[in-house]
Amino acid sequence: MQTFVSRWADSQLIGTRTRSVWQWQLIFTFSTVAIAVVIAILDELLLTHGAFLAGIILIVAASTASLVTPWARYPKWAALVLPLLDIIGVGLLAIAESNLGYLWVFPIAWIATYYGTRELIIGLVITGVMNLIDSWPRGYSSAVVLELLIVVLALAFLGITIIVGARRTRAFRHLTRRQADRLDRTLHRVQAAEQRVNAVFDSISVALARISSAGEIVAANTAYRALYSLDPRDLRFSTGGAVEYTDHRGTALPAAQTSVARAGRGETVERERLWLFDRAGTWRAMGLSIRTAEANSLSEPTYLIELEDLTAVSEAQREQPNVSRVVSHELRNPLTAILGHADLLLESGGLTDTQREHLEVIESASERMLTLIQGILTQTPEADHSRADFDLAHLVAASVEAFTPAATAAEIALECTVDGPLTLVGDEFRLRQVIDNVLSNAIKYTDRGAVRVTARRVGDRIELAIADDGIGMTPEDVERIFTPYFRAQSVQDDGITGTGLGMGITKDIVESHGGSIAVESTLGRGTTVSITLPAEPTTEGGDS
Repeated sequence: MQTFVSRWADSQLIGTRTRSVWQWQLIFTFSTVAIAVVIAILDELLLTHGAFLAGIILIVAASTASLVTPWARYPKWAALVLPLLDIIGVGLLAIAESNLGYLWVFPIAWIATYYGTRELIIGLVITGVMNLIDSWPRGYSSAVVLELLIVVLALAFLGITIIVGARRTRAFRHLTRRQADRLDRTLHRVQAAEQRVNAVFDSISVALARISSAGEIVAANTAYRALYSLDPRDLRFSTGGAVEYTDHRGTALPAAQTSVARAGRGETVERERLWLFDRAGTWRAMGLSIRTAEANSLSEPTYLIELEDLTAVSEAQREQPNVSRVVSHELRNPLTAILGHADLLLESGGLTDTQREHLEVIESASERMLTLIQGILTQTPEADHSRADFDLAHLVAASVEAFTPAATAAEIALECTVDGPLTLVGDEFRLRQVIDNVLSNAIKYTDRGAVRVTARRVGDRIELAIADDGIGMTPEDVERIFTPYFRAQSVQDDGITGTGLGMGITKDIVESHGGSIAVESTLGRGTTVSITLPAEPTTEGGDS
């Protein structure tokens, strides 16, 4: 009954006071009428008793009035009239049937809950008066007076107990509300401070990331997320971002040796050189530092990764030998002329001792400088490592290993079937970019399905296929998949981030190796990307 009244009141957008009045009055009315009907069924003569009918009519009338009265417009004490009328109604019922006097418990409890001692005394006085009226036909014997005292004292004890409990409840509720307000203000201050810290964290140009002891990225600033193309909503997943290498155009680092994995193991390094290769084909030389950071809320250790862009410095260092050779080459010619003319002067006669001494100094210094320049010119330039023999099976396995944590976190089954070895000649790090980009897309656009990677040799060709159970594309989207900045409508509808450049870059790299790429997709059923590469060296295309 109370739940029904509360829901009906909520649906009518009624205030708290009105809801309380309805609950007490309607619960009392239904209880009283139900008990009175049961007693009347047992004793049909009660239905002809005037006091009984008057009591029922008074209680029902009070309940009706409670429903139509806008209690929010009146002071709190105005509602006191209802329990007082209920006391009179119960008194009329008790005149007809004395056992119905127990119903005084309801209005007395109501008064004690929402009012004070003064109102309780008024209710007890009215209860006593109704008892006196009920006892008048029997006379006021000692037994009747004792019964009256017991009823009044019992109701008084009940009312006082409820008043004390209600006061304690109100005090506790007030204290709880104050503590909740204080906690809410504290939470707002903490959130504001966190926002300020995050703003400062994101404004730092150096790439920073906080790593847990489990090897997961807890937080990363804007520079770090942009560097690795991390999804801001889930830092565990990279949208085909940078791959870490040991050296410029070197070998990609395995998953266990990446900066995040090393930080998770608690390694500390200071400005160690690290090379990154992003999806746009840009090499970046980074200064890697890993330091111990503050523990998290669970007292678990965390570590801070700092990546400083040293690309400009590295390029200057790489260009230094070329500059030195150019400068040395340009200096050698005038030094040779100086040295030759000094020799001619020394061989001629008519020189004083002082003049000969100065010429010998010039000759000696010129010979030393010429020797230094000759040493610089004989240095061999860097070898071109852009193309070499390598095993594509090993490259595929390394890429799958790198993306396994992201697939596991997304509840995606990552299956790999490679018939190796698959030896070919090409640009290893660029082909690794191809595999990473396609595999990243397959995981990103799949929701708790499976991604299957297969590679095998068929004749003089190597076939690589990456298939997923993802959202798929329409035939129109497949036709435009290699167009720069194009993104499928299904991807845009799901709000998945991306630039639309990855597949175009992938196609360029594959074709530069004399290969081909094809995409098959069905909307809602998945996508398959097939890549074919020559197993024998090819002269088509250039270094990408």
